[in-house]
Amino acid sequence: MGAPEFDAEAGETTTTRPGRGLAIASLAIGASGLTLAVATWAAWLIVRPPILSAWVYSWVAQAFVLVLGALWFALLPISVLALVFGVYAGARTRPGPGRIGATLGVITVLLALSGAAVFATSSWRHVGPPIAYFDTQGGAPR
Repeated sequence: MGAPEFDAEAGETTTTRPGRGLAIASLAIGASGLTLAVATWAAWLIVRPPILSAWVYSWVAQAFVLVLGALWFALLPISVLALVFGVYAGARTRPGPGRIGATLGVITVLLALSGAAVFATSSWRHVGPPIAYFDTQGGAPR
């Protein structure tokens, strides 16, 4: 590992890249984070509109929406980890798995930030706010 290897055709010695493991880790973390972010968005778009139109919220639906919100916040450090591993693997200097992993990490952080913002600012009338409560209609406070 890291020892020079002799290349018979070129007649010179080459060394293995020290960031190869980080590049593979960045690619794996970035791909799994992106898959989880897209799946969380899909679940949010399928589940959230029917919950908003229903008069009575079930505890299961509320718990499911809270879990989806928690997944978005959990994706933030995962995507940053993919980005950091990709940068240390040499994403700025050479193409390869490190650059792909860093790019997937950036896309994942954008999806996670947008999902966290939607979760935090969505109106939770009759349920209670997770973080922010925006009620555009006047009336008596709850």
